[in-house]
Amino acid sequence: MKTRLTELLAIEHPIILASMAWITDAVLAAAVSRAGGLGTIGPNAGMKTVTTDVVETGERLRQEIRTCRELTDKPFAVNFVVGVGGLDRKFSNRCVDVGIEEGVPVAIVSQGSPAVYTRRLKDAGMKVIHVCSSVKHVKKAEAEGADAVVASGTEGGGHSGFDQITTLCLVPQAVDAVGIPVIAGGGIGDGRGLMAALSLGADGVYMGTRFIATQECPAHSRVKEIILAATDTSTIAVRHGNPARSKDSGAGDRGFVEERRGSIRLVLNDYLRNILTDRSVSFDDIFANADTPDPNTGSNRTVSSFVFGQVEGTAITSGQIAGLIRDVPSCEDLIRRMVAEASQVLGRLKNTV
Repeated sequence: MKTRLTELLAIEHPIILASMAWITDAVLAAAVSRAGGLGTIGPNAGMKTVTTDVVETGERLRQEIRTCRELTDKPFAVNFVVGVGGLDRKFSNRCVDVGIEEGVPVAIVSQGSPAVYTRRLKDAGMKVIHVCSSVKHVKKAEAEGADAVVASGTEGGGHSGFDQITTLCLVPQAVDAVGIPVIAGGGIGDGRGLMAALSLGADGVYMGTRFIATQECPAHSRVKEIILAATDTSTIAVRHGNPARSKDSGAGDRGFVEERRGSIRLVLNDYLRNILTDRSVSFDDIFANADTPDPNTGSNRTVSSFVFGQVEGTAITSGQIAGLIRDVPSCEDLIRRMVAEASQVLGRLKNTV
C-alpha cells in the first residue's frame, strides 16, 4: 500500500503507532515498524517509576532508542511533547537533545507550537510530523516547515481540542487546507477505518487505542481487559487545561498554550459515573488535590493504572474505537489484517461503481 506518507517515511504501510505515555516502548515500537508501519517511542517509554531528574529522563529515552534499533532496522519515530515552560520545557529540551544525538529518523511533535522544535529537528535530518486538532493548527504546522501533520479528531484517546471536531469532519478540511500529507487520528482501528481515512484524502492513519490491545504492548492485562469489554458508549471526554480557570487557583490551567488545552477522553467506569452524577467537572477537578499539589500526580496515576493494573479509583485514557476491539493480536497480525481488510473494502467499492 503506497501513499505519500509511505514514500516520505520509507515504510511499507501508512499506519503509525500513536504515542502513549509509558506504554509505547521500544518493544512495541519495533514490532509495529517490523510489521511495515511506523512505531513510535512515547514519553517515559518502558519505565515503571516517575523521575524528576531531567538528565535521567534523557538517558531513559536514549536507552529506549538504542533498544529499538537493536530490535529493528526499520524506521521508527520518537514523540517529543512541547513543554509548557519552566521545568516542563527543560524535560522536553533534553529529550530533543537526545533524539538529535541518537539520530532518530522521525519526530512526532505534540501538545505545543510547531515553532518551538520543527526547524531544529529538520536541521538535524529528521522528518517532522506535528499533531494537530484544528485546521488553524494544521496550517501553522505547515508554515513552520512540518513534513506532515496528524489531524486528530475527538474520538481519539488522550488529548484533543476544546472544539471537539470529529475525525470525519476534521480530516477533509485539513487536507483542503495544506499541501503536505495529512494523517488521520482518532477512531481508527481496522482496515475499514484505514480505507475511510484514505477516502477522506489522508495519506495514512495514527492509531493508539487499537495498539494497546496487542501482544507486544506493555500495558497491564487488566487495562487490555477493560478495552476488550468496552462498548460504543464506554468513553467520555472531559475538559483538560481549562483556559477559563484562574492560574492562581492552582488547577485547571498549568500555563498550557493553545495547542495543549482541550479535552481528554477516558473510559467511563463506576468511579467516573459517581463523580459526574451531580456536576460537570474537568479532568483536573476529578484528580487534582489543590491542598497538596504534586507535579507528578498525573504520571504516578498513569503508571499505577497502565503499568501495574491498579484501575480502581481512577480512569484510563482510551479512544471510542475501544468498542470495536475484541482481540489481542500481535502487531504483525493486526497490520496484516488491516491491509487485507482495506483491500476487501476497495474491491467492494469498485464493484459498486
